[in-house]
Amino acid sequence: MPADNTHAVIDHHGKALLAGDLDAVMEDYTEDSVFISNLGGVMKGLDAIRSAFAAAGAFPGFEETSALVEGDCAYNTWKMDGIKFASDTFIVRDGKIAVQTVAMVFE
Repeated sequence: MPADNTHAVIDHHGKALLAGDLDAVMEDYTEDSVFISNLGGVMKGLDAIRSAFAAAGAFPGFEETSALVEGDCAYNTWKMDGIKFASDTFIVRDGKIAVQTVAMVFE
């Protein structure tokens, strides 16, 4: 997948998250998507991934500190109130997030 397509998916994902639009967030995943986090372990499928985002709530003070895209892979780092460092890695296939990993370090 070209980097422009990956960037578009990740951009949509970030805007939906910051808007608090869970339905729009979930448009970026499929039933086969995998979400791996240092907080919740491995989650697969729409219901499990939705529950992770629903539990996360709002993102006060969110600031993206880096963003890199190469082909179907994306990586970003960020911080927000209560989280001093976090990173996400995404694999995007056919316009959807196939795999996402998230690691967070709390203050």
